[in-house]
This record gives sequence, C-alpha cells and structure tokens, in this order.
Amino acid sequence: MAQVDILLPTCNRLPSLIFTLAGIAAQSLTDLHIIVSDQSEEPVEDQPVVRSLRRIVEARGGSVEWHNRTPSRGIAEQRDFLLRRATAPAVLYLDDDVFMEPWVVEKLLETLRGEGCGFVGAFPTGLSFRDDVRPHQHIVEFWDGPVQPEVVEPDSPQWERAQLHRAANLWHASQRLRPGEFRRYKVAWVASCILYDRQKLLEIGGFSFWERLPRYHSGEEVLVQNLLMRRWGGCALMPSGTYHAEVPSTVLNQYGSIDGHALDLLPEMLARYAG
Repeated sequence: MAQVDILLPTCNRLPSLIFTLAGIAAQSLTDLHIIVSDQSEEPVEDQPVVRSLRRIVEARGGSVEWHNRTPSRGIAEQRDFLLRRATAPAVLYLDDDVFMEPWVVEKLLETLRGEGCGFVGAFPTGLSFRDDVRPHQHIVEFWDGPVQPEVVEPDSPQWERAQLHRAANLWHASQRLRPGEFRRYKVAWVASCILYDRQKLLEIGGFSFWERLPRYHSGEEVLVQNLLMRRWGGCALMPSGTYHAEVPSTVLNQYGSIDGHALDLLPEMLARYAG
C-alpha cells in the first residue's frame, strides 16, 4: 500500500493537468498512488505527454489508476468517488491546476503525522500577483504549539484568515522566513492542495453529502475542513511550495457563477458529525 493516495479530479484541462502531473512525477516521496477521475469531454489518458508522465511516476516507484467518468455531477461527487477508491492512510486532494515543488508531499505527510490533525494544506500562489504586495492582508496566526481543535464560525474574525489566500499574499508573507524554515499557520479553510487523514475524513462523512448539492456548487472542502477542525484541528504550511496555473475554473455554470454552496449544510452536518 502506498503512503499517500493523490486524488486528482480533472475536466477539460489538458495543459494544466500536464503542469500538475509534472510536479507529481518529481516528488521526493515516490511511494505514491495517483487516482485520476477524468470528466473531460475527450478523455486525455492516452495523450503522449500524459503517458510519458505516468511512466515516470511508475519508474520511480509509484502507480497510477485512471477513471474516465462522464457526465459530470459536480466537484463534490468527484471527490466522493475518489475517496471511495482510496486506501492509503493519507489522501492528497490535488486540483488539476497546481504545481508542487519536489518536497511538498513529503513535508505535508511529515506534518500530518507529527500533529495528528485532520488536514494540512499547501495553498498555491498565482505568480501573476508577485508584484501586487498587500501588507494589510498578510495577517498570519501561527501555531506555536501543537495543532489543536478549534471552532471557526463563518463570518467570525477567524474567518478573515482567508485573506492570506488571496493574490500572492501567502508567497509574500513567506519571504519573511529564514531559508529552510517552515511554519504551521491557522486557517479558515485551504483549497487546491490538501493532505487529509483518510480515516478522520471518513468519520465526518467525507463528501457523501454531494447529492444534496446542485450540479454547479463550491465549498465542499470548506465544509469538511470546518468539521475536521472542530474535532482534530487543521493547519497549512508556509512556505507552501505550490503554484497555481491561473486557468479558468471548471466548476462554474454557464453564467460564470454557482448555484449553491456546501457550507449551507453546516448546521445539519454539525448535528450529525461534530459531537
């Protein structure tokens, strides 16, 4: 069994998927099982560069499992399917537009094991914002001791932690660290590259709520992370070592918006899982 299952949903994004797979193929931790759920209109499994990257992963000791699945029923259903395929103790949900530096998965796993928390994130930077410095949004709350359970209510002061994940704020704030230094910080939620303790994620129901959501939705990871933080805590890493391809979203409807947000389910999910 691999140490980490990388759960990778993708849809109509071949260039950025290659960007993501290239980062996976170069990871220092090579004992990886990649599970891809592809909902592209034209499956990309047999594209030459994708095949070559798969061979690199396999040659370095990893494995790849590929599923072509249409029609799409939304991103939460994608995540639910991937979780049901996973078997490793830790699962990395990685969006198909994120590049990871070679140390990222290994450092995330070290942190998750050391803290015993529900998740550890590595939020990606869009470097088109590298000259857009916003000091007023660089407010960071570090974990100086062990990661602890905490309640972070929507619209609370702690919810403003999300400002750090705008533009290139996290990247700019990271420049204050010494070379080779890593810090764990507190989050409201973290997107795009998150390592979860699989058993803990299953204990709060995973993404089984997907049928309660409209086809075009968001916030599915905001919801599960809020539940996980209440029971086991969660954090993110600075620096993150991840970068965003800055391509258009594929979870929006024809009007460029969503029809529902998973956080609307928080009260009933709290009653069921957060006792």
